[in-house]
Amino acid sequence: MSADAKKLAANARAQIERLLTQLADLETFREDFDEEEIQEIKAQTLEQLEAFRASLIKLDSGSVELRDEMQIMRDATTAAIKAAFKTPEVLRMFVMKQPEALRERLRRAERDAQLGKMTAEGAKTERVEVLTALKKLGAPLEDGELEFLRAHMTAGLADFVEEK
Repeated sequence: MSADAKKLAANARAQIERLLTQLADLETFREDFDEEEIQEIKAQTLEQLEAFRASLIKLDSGSVELRDEMQIMRDATTAAIKAAFKTPEVLRMFVMKQPEALRERLRRAERDAQLGKMTAEGAKTERVEVLTALKKLGAPLEDGELEFLRAHMTAGLADFVEEK
């Protein structure tokens, strides 16, 4: 990949990370805002994600490596826009291609559910999201993980996995 392509990919990654962090922060600091402010900020962020996604589509030319980088970022923005991922942090790890961090997040969700720090439903949702992100990144999944994913995947996440 050329130096210009690397710089473009790095800038695009930084932009998507900023937008996903903004969504995550909105959830983290939810009690600091009233519901109207939350919805307004979320709508603005989703508009920015959609504009960013449109820009990525226009940029999808050039080297194979750059196209691969742009595809991952387009997938992430599409998922965020569709609200397929309820956990912005999982989406951020996907964009940053961090399968080890995703695996750690999976272990933490399972542990927190066992300790009662997270509801069983919350752990299931997070587990499905993490496994979906890992699958989309091409990380190997165990048979039990694949079975769990098939049994619990939402329509939005299934569309995300199938999207090319």
